[in-house]
Amino acid sequence: MFGPGWQQAAIDQNAFEREQARLAHVWTFLGLVRDVAKDGDWFRASLATRSVFVQRFGDELKGFENVCAHRGHPLRTVERGNGPVVCAFHHWRYDKEGRALGIPKSEEMFGKIPRDLDARIAPLEIATCGDLIFGRFPAAEATQTLEAFLGESFPIVTAMSRAKEPPQRIVREVKANWRLCYHASVEEYHLAAVHPSTLGKIGYLVRENIGYFRIGAHSAYFTTNAPDAVEKMAQACRDGTWHSVNYRIFHLFPNLAISHFHADAAYWYILILQYVPVAHDCSTMRAWVYPAPFPAPHAWYERWLRPFTDPIRKVMVRYYTNRVLTEDNVTCAHQQSVIAQMRRPPILGALEERIRWFEEAYTKAVDGPES
Repeated sequence: MFGPGWQQAAIDQNAFEREQARLAHVWTFLGLVRDVAKDGDWFRASLATRSVFVQRFGDELKGFENVCAHRGHPLRTVERGNGPVVCAFHHWRYDKEGRALGIPKSEEMFGKIPRDLDARIAPLEIATCGDLIFGRFPAAEATQTLEAFLGESFPIVTAMSRAKEPPQRIVREVKANWRLCYHASVEEYHLAAVHPSTLGKIGYLVRENIGYFRIGAHSAYFTTNAPDAVEKMAQACRDGTWHSVNYRIFHLFPNLAISHFHADAAYWYILILQYVPVAHDCSTMRAWVYPAPFPAPHAWYERWLRPFTDPIRKVMVRYYTNRVLTEDNVTCAHQQSVIAQMRRPPILGALEERIRWFEEAYTKAVDGPES
């Protein structure tokens, strides 16, 4: 679980960089398919602190490190756009395989035609789960497919990701290590203290009444303790028969959480939440929220009133989502300020069991054989 020096990557930048070098080969969420819907669309992201971009080339999605092979200029200098891969520094143009095939005055400047120069940008492996795009840097040991990596989560996340309208997005900097932020999202013990007027209104949860489920390197929390709840949800999502019921949250290693939560009446929403590592003491929080794409039992009058109530509900859901996330972020920033003073590993209780699971997956990925 928590080994010696467990918090070093949250204290020391060198340790943080070693950690990220290992996590670069783990499937990591990068962005949404809807953001690269048209040929030539691209968006920029971060993978293990390295700037990358994902781009659509016809029917294919490709990912590359955001560094020109010529002089190291970023190929993408804004968050998203559409167009060919051309470096603004010297107009080197790259094809969908990452090869520099358009080099101004190539023979005059370098004594070779572009193909013989064989300049390339570093590729990513790209895979999708529903509307979510994942990537990793290639490695000989990194052979597991995304579907195998996500296991029983795969059909569920596929179904949950199918937003029927553009998600609302929240992005902010958090002055805390990404792992501390993720710890806060993967346990329920803090709800009564940190979110007393929202998630914690009912007080402390009774562990026997809820379900914690381990899914490979990942985990889930349901407000039902039926032992086969994950398997039944996965099958219903495969069949297209799942209906919105119960609060459910899936934590996908290394840094993604997807929640199915209740707004009001029979209205349910999806929250996609990611803590992107920036430095040992800084993260970027990225969140998307949208109505759950599943049937729900709405009364006839609720359906009739939706054109009037949906705009109000949308504003309120964003407000409370932002409020809850801010409360977590502030708490984690406080924790970061004293993390170097922790002389012993954290003491984990029954509602913090999934932190233990996360740390076991983290130790295997960072300290064990690359996977």
